[in-house]
Amino acid sequence: MTLALYLLQQIAFYELLSEKVFIVLTLVTFLGLVLGLLSTSLILLIANLLLVSIGAFLLYFDPVIMLTKIKLLLIFAIPMYSVIAFFIKRTLYIRRLLSFREEDIHSYLKFRDPLTGYRTIDSFFSKYQQFVDSLSQSRDASTRLVVVSLFYVDFYDQYFYRNPEATDQMVRDMAETLLFTRNPEELFFYLKKGTFIILSAIYDNELEREKFEKLNDLTKLKLSEIVFKTEQVQNITIRKSDCYISRKTTYTADQVLEYLNRRSETDLAVEYI
Repeated sequence: MTLALYLLQQIAFYELLSEKVFIVLTLVTFLGLVLGLLSTSLILLIANLLLVSIGAFLLYFDPVIMLTKIKLLLIFAIPMYSVIAFFIKRTLYIRRLLSFREEDIHSYLKFRDPLTGYRTIDSFFSKYQQFVDSLSQSRDASTRLVVVSLFYVDFYDQYFYRNPEATDQMVRDMAETLLFTRNPEELFFYLKKGTFIILSAIYDNELEREKFEKLNDLTKLKLSEIVFKTEQVQNITIRKSDCYISRKTTYTADQVLEYLNRRSETDLAVEYI
């Protein structure tokens, strides 16, 4: 529609205007299209006001001999075409961009949890295999380990039944606590129902193992300090477990999750005893 309007304008004024005025009008129209495509709404408004003011001053207060209709056309050509081009950019171009990126958007939503912003269980299956495969490719003097740590809030269903909004806030607090407690190079996953998985890589020696165990204990302590806030503030109970994956381990992601769940039940039994 814009090209058709532009073409009709050129046909209508080709014989009506002199060569110089026709060239000027063509350039002015083209500049209006470019301005609309490259500007935001605020810049567009300011630029159009300036151009209308400058055009009106030059054509009406300078001795330019020309029909009044042509003067008005030259004054408002840039604003008119810039507004048309701006709305085209906001509709057609942005829609096409979204359609081209639709696959990326679906992939992002599939692998990101909307509540915490952490990776989902589908992402865990992918990243776990990448971490395990990297062990056989590592040439470090010391053997490296992949550690999968599980933290979850006990009695999650009861919390959610009492107050879903307060439960969601509790999960957000847990996610923020993990972010500031754990190491930056670790990957975080949220498996729903207050369950978090952390994927880590450490060196296989006693010192590193001891430091990592202390980090997991600190993480559990920090998570346990979070409260369930309703009419009455209530402390929560955190369960944890971990699994060390070496080069020789053949555990799949499903087997690791099953192992972590069994270990977390042991953590529960030990605390009750």
